[in-house]
Amino acid sequence: MKIPFCDFCAKSGSLCQKCKELLDSGKNDELDLVVSRVLLEETSRIRSLDRIEFKKAYKEDDFLLLLSNNEGVRILRDNRDLVEKIMKETGSKKVIVVDYKKDQKRKLEELVYPMRIAGLSKLWLPGNMTEFKVLIESREIEEKYLQKLEKLAKRIGINVRFQA
Repeated sequence: MKIPFCDFCAKSGSLCQKCKELLDSGKNDELDLVVSRVLLEETSRIRSLDRIEFKKAYKEDDFLLLLSNNEGVRILRDNRDLVEKIMKETGSKKVIVVDYKKDQKRKLEELVYPMRIAGLSKLWLPGNMTEFKVLIESREIEEKYLQKLEKLAKRIGINVRFQA
Protein backbone atom coordinates (compact mmCIF):
# COMPACT_ATOMS: atom_id res chain seq x y z
CA MET A 1 0.00 0.00 0.00
CA LYS A 2 1.18 3.49 -0.78
CA ILE A 3 0.30 6.34 1.55
CA PRO A 4 1.79 9.83 1.82
CA PHE A 5 3.40 9.09 5.22
CA CYS A 6 5.84 6.49 6.56
CA ASP A 7 4.06 3.44 8.00
CA PHE A 8 5.57 4.04 11.44
CA CYS A 9 4.57 7.72 11.47
CA ALA A 10 1.00 6.96 10.37
CA LYS A 11 0.56 4.23 13.00
CA SER A 12 2.20 6.02 15.90
CA GLY A 13 1.27 9.63 15.19
CA SER A 14 4.87 10.59 16.01
CA LEU A 15 6.21 12.13 12.81
CA CYS A 16 9.69 11.95 11.34
CA GLN A 17 11.21 15.01 9.67
CA LYS A 18 10.01 14.04 6.18
CA CYS A 19 6.40 13.48 7.31
CA LYS A 20 6.45 16.64 9.42
CA GLU A 21 7.49 18.60 6.31
CA LEU A 22 4.49 17.15 4.41
CA LEU A 23 2.19 18.61 7.07
CA ASP A 24 4.06 21.91 7.39
CA SER A 25 4.12 22.50 3.64
CA GLY A 26 0.37 21.98 3.40
CA LYS A 27 0.73 19.18 0.85
CA ASN A 28 -0.99 16.88 3.33
CA ASP A 29 -2.88 17.47 6.56
CA GLU A 30 -4.13 15.73 9.71
CA LEU A 31 -7.07 14.27 7.81
CA ASP A 32 -4.65 12.44 5.48
CA LEU A 33 -2.82 11.12 8.53
CA VAL A 34 -6.05 9.77 10.07
CA VAL A 35 -7.14 8.04 6.83
CA SER A 36 -3.62 6.59 6.36
CA ARG A 37 -3.69 5.20 9.90
CA VAL A 38 -7.09 3.55 9.40
CA LEU A 39 -5.97 1.98 6.10
CA LEU A 40 -2.77 0.65 7.72
CA GLU A 41 -4.69 -0.80 10.68
CA GLU A 42 -7.04 -2.65 8.34
CA THR A 43 -4.30 -4.04 6.06
CA SER A 44 -3.85 -7.18 8.16
CA ARG A 45 -7.60 -7.91 8.00
CA ILE A 46 -8.18 -6.93 4.35
CA ARG A 47 -5.43 -8.32 2.11
CA SER A 48 -6.53 -6.41 -1.00
CA LEU A 49 -5.58 -3.10 0.67
CA ASP A 50 -1.99 -3.81 -0.38
CA ARG A 51 -2.96 -2.67 -3.89
CA ILE A 52 -4.28 0.73 -2.78
CA GLU A 53 -2.44 3.96 -3.44
CA PHE A 54 -3.95 6.64 -1.20
CA LYS A 55 -3.01 10.21 -2.17
CA LYS A 56 -5.15 12.79 -0.36
CA ALA A 57 -8.37 13.36 1.55
CA TYR A 58 -10.63 16.42 1.43
CA LYS A 59 -13.53 17.15 3.74
CA GLU A 60 -16.50 19.39 3.00
CA ASP A 61 -18.98 19.53 5.90
CA ASP A 62 -19.85 15.85 6.39
CA PHE A 63 -18.59 14.64 2.98
CA LEU A 64 -15.15 13.04 2.70
CA LEU A 65 -13.41 12.78 -0.68
CA LEU A 66 -10.55 10.30 -0.99
CA LEU A 67 -8.12 10.38 -3.91
CA SER A 68 -6.80 6.93 -4.65
CA ASN A 69 -5.84 4.75 -7.60
CA ASN A 70 -8.36 2.72 -9.62
CA GLU A 71 -7.85 -0.35 -7.40
CA GLY A 72 -8.52 1.80 -4.33
CA VAL A 73 -11.78 3.08 -5.78
CA ARG A 74 -13.00 -0.47 -6.37
CA ILE A 75 -11.82 -1.86 -3.03
CA LEU A 76 -13.18 1.00 -0.94
CA ARG A 77 -16.57 0.93 -2.69
CA ASP A 78 -16.87 -2.82 -2.10
CA ASN A 79 -15.78 -2.82 1.56
CA ARG A 80 -18.56 -1.24 3.63
CA ASP A 81 -16.91 -2.01 7.01
CA LEU A 82 -13.75 -0.15 6.06
CA VAL A 83 -15.71 2.86 4.79
CA GLU A 84 -17.76 2.95 8.00
CA LYS A 85 -14.58 2.91 10.08
CA ILE A 86 -13.13 5.78 8.02
CA MET A 87 -16.40 7.72 8.43
CA LYS A 88 -16.33 7.17 12.19
CA GLU A 89 -12.69 8.25 12.55
CA THR A 90 -13.11 11.37 10.39
CA GLY A 91 -16.61 12.36 11.53
CA SER A 92 -18.04 12.05 8.03
CA LYS A 93 -21.43 10.85 6.85
CA LYS A 94 -20.50 10.11 3.23
CA VAL A 95 -17.26 8.88 1.66
CA ILE A 96 -16.58 9.45 -2.04
CA VAL A 97 -13.59 7.79 -3.70
CA VAL A 98 -12.10 9.18 -6.91
CA ASP A 99 -9.22 7.90 -9.03
CA TYR A 100 -6.68 10.74 -9.13
CA LYS A 101 -5.16 9.47 -12.41
CA LYS A 102 -8.30 9.80 -14.53
CA ASP A 103 -9.33 12.76 -16.66
CA GLN A 104 -11.77 15.38 -15.39
CA LYS A 105 -14.87 13.80 -16.91
CA ARG A 106 -14.13 10.42 -15.31
CA LYS A 107 -13.46 12.13 -11.98
CA LEU A 108 -16.87 13.80 -12.20
CA GLU A 109 -18.53 10.43 -12.90
CA GLU A 110 -16.88 8.94 -9.80
CA LEU A 111 -17.76 12.02 -7.76
CA VAL A 112 -21.50 11.63 -8.36
CA TYR A 113 -21.50 7.79 -8.14
CA PRO A 114 -23.95 5.95 -7.67
CA MET A 115 -25.99 8.58 -9.51
CA ARG A 116 -25.49 8.92 -13.25
CA ILE A 117 -24.57 11.85 -15.40
CA ALA A 118 -27.35 12.55 -17.92
CA GLY A 119 -25.59 15.41 -19.67
CA LEU A 120 -22.19 17.05 -19.57
CA SER A 121 -21.01 20.15 -21.35
CA LYS A 122 -17.79 22.10 -21.12
CA LEU A 123 -17.93 25.89 -21.08
CA TRP A 124 -14.96 28.06 -21.95
CA LEU A 125 -14.82 31.17 -19.79
CA PRO A 126 -12.76 34.36 -20.09
CA GLY A 127 -9.25 34.10 -18.66
CA ASN A 128 -8.55 30.71 -20.21
CA MET A 129 -10.78 28.93 -17.67
CA THR A 130 -13.19 26.08 -18.26
CA GLU A 131 -16.26 24.98 -16.35
CA PHE A 132 -18.30 21.81 -16.64
CA LYS A 133 -22.08 21.89 -16.52
CA VAL A 134 -23.31 18.51 -15.34
CA LEU A 135 -26.89 17.29 -15.43
CA ILE A 136 -27.47 14.49 -12.94
CA GLU A 137 -30.11 11.78 -13.49
CA SER A 138 -32.02 12.28 -10.24
CA ARG A 139 -35.06 14.27 -9.27
CA GLU A 140 -34.92 13.82 -5.50
CA ILE A 141 -31.54 15.41 -4.87
CA GLU A 142 -31.11 18.36 -2.55
CA GLU A 143 -29.40 21.57 -3.62
CA LYS A 144 -27.12 21.39 -0.55
CA TYR A 145 -25.88 17.98 -1.68
CA LEU A 146 -24.99 19.37 -5.10
CA GLN A 147 -23.24 22.38 -3.54
CA LYS A 148 -21.05 20.08 -1.43
CA LEU A 149 -20.13 18.10 -4.55
CA GLU A 150 -19.25 21.33 -6.37
CA LYS A 151 -16.97 22.41 -3.51
CA LEU A 152 -15.24 19.02 -3.47
CA ALA A 153 -14.75 19.17 -7.24
CA LYS A 154 -13.15 22.61 -6.87
CA ARG A 155 -10.74 21.18 -4.29
CA ILE A 156 -9.44 18.73 -6.90
CA GLY A 157 -9.19 21.41 -9.57
CA ILE A 158 -12.47 21.01 -11.47
CA ASN A 159 -14.86 23.95 -11.91
CA VAL A 160 -18.32 22.50 -12.16
CA ARG A 161 -22.00 23.32 -11.81
CA PHE A 162 -24.34 20.43 -11.04
CA GLN A 163 -28.03 20.39 -11.91
CA ALA A 164 -30.62 17.73 -11.15
